[in-house]
Amino acid sequence: MVSYGAGALIVLALSIGLALIIYGSGILEFNIFNIPSWIFGPLGAYTLIYGIASRRSSLYYSIWGTLMLAVFLVSTLYTVFNPVIIVGVAIIVIAILGLIARGRSEK
Repeated sequence: MVSYGAGALIVLALSIGLALIIYGSGILEFNIFNIPSWIFGPLGAYTLIYGIASRRSSLYYSIWGTLMLAVFLVSTLYTVFNPVIIVGVAIIVIAILGLIARGRSEK
């Protein structure tokens, strides 16, 4: 399995490269508030998948992946949804992950 740092660097480079191509070609209009979504969306998805696939520290990576995906959703959907709702859902998901981890450790 690839180390987390190496995989995260690859995902981040691909994401930034794709964003530069899309904004440079005029496919999307540049919006400064969408920049975090280009960084935290793919990185959060990678971190969450890494947390699920990893045998050690899976809760740690799952929580950070969830937080990064929440930042992605807030920066992408801030004109459609109230960001407080997305943060609330992220807190609930993190609490559920904690309960699942606690249940696994008691077995």
